[in-house]
Amino acid sequence: MIRPRLWRGAVAVLALATFSGLAGCGGAAGDESDPPDSPTARELDALALETGALPDRAQTDPAGRYGRRYEGGSDRLCLVPDGSASAGRYRFGAETRIGQDEYCRGRGSARRSADKLLLRFDGAGRDCLIVARYEGDKIVLPGSLDLNCAVLCSSRGSFAGVSFPRVDRDGAAAARMTGEDGKALCR
Repeated sequence: MIRPRLWRGAVAVLALATFSGLAGCGGAAGDESDPPDSPTARELDALALETGALPDRAQTDPAGRYGRRYEGGSDRLCLVPDGSASAGRYRFGAETRIGQDEYCRGRGSARRSADKLLLRFDGAGRDCLIVARYEGDKIVLPGSLDLNCAVLCSSRGSFAGVSFPRVDRDGAAAARMTGEDGKALCR
């Protein structure tokens, strides 16, 4: 039979060892003991890609339909290959709508660079360039945008911080995708 005093001591030692081990796993906020580019982080990322736990964004073509509907609005984005021999180049159309009167809409050309999509708008917004994050299952626009992008939006609309979840990878369906106005989004 284990004596209560010994039992409490063993539990304390076990708890201390557990917490010491956990401290090495993540650390406090701002802890730089295992930066994202460390060998351990690279090994974990490689293992996650190998097992399929994470999608390999480098191998996943971003072409397709993206979007969602929510109470009071919707977000849509289509991305289709531009037809040139150059891989990684696309045509896109994007629209976000909040209520009846607030919106952003634009079309243009896109280029993929690693896990980024460089979105350059045509027409009045041609001076607007957005560097979006491509995460395999969604495209995320940054929280702050160049002031030149304001011409694409109504008075209180904005593309800032909009996330477009992937609907499908069907390029033909993406080419047929329409905006709220019924016109082709990716032309």
